Amino acid sequence: MLYCEKCRMMAENGRCDNCKGKGLIREPVDNDPVLLAKVDQVSAAMLEGILQDEHMPFLKEGRMGAGLTTWAGGMLEEYSFYVPYGMLTQAAELAKVVFDDAPVFEEEEQPQDGSVEALEEMIEMEGEDEPF
Repeated sequence: MLYCEKCRMMAENGRCDNCKGKGLIREPVDNDPVLLAKVDQVSAAMLEGILQDEHMPFLKEGRMGAGLTTWAGGMLEEYSFYVPYGMLTQAAELAKVVFDDAPVFEEEEQPQDGSVEALEEMIEMEGEDEPF
C-alpha cells in the first residue's frame, strides 16, 4: 500500500480515492500520520482515552473547528484520529474496543474467582434502595 501525503491515508490502488490522485503518493515511513478513524464526539472521547492510556501518540482534528463547535454544539462535530504509520496496526486493535461489540467470554475463559457473581449481587442490591 502507498501513502497519500495530502489526505494522510493509505492508497490501495496506487491512487488515492479520497483526493482522486491530487496528493503525492509514496511509500509510507513509520512516522507518517495515517488516518485511524473518523468518529463522533462520544466515540472520540472513548478512543482518546484508550490511546492516552496506552501512551500511543495521536493527532485529533475536528472537522468544524472549535469556534463553530462551540456555537453549533459538539454533537455535530466529527473528529479524525491520526496515528504514526508504524503504530497503525496496534492502534487499530485498540480502536476495536470502541467500535466492536463487548468481548464475549467463552465458558472456559470466564473468571473462576466468583467476581462475576459478586458484581451481579452488588447490582441487585443497588436496585433495592430505589423507590421505583
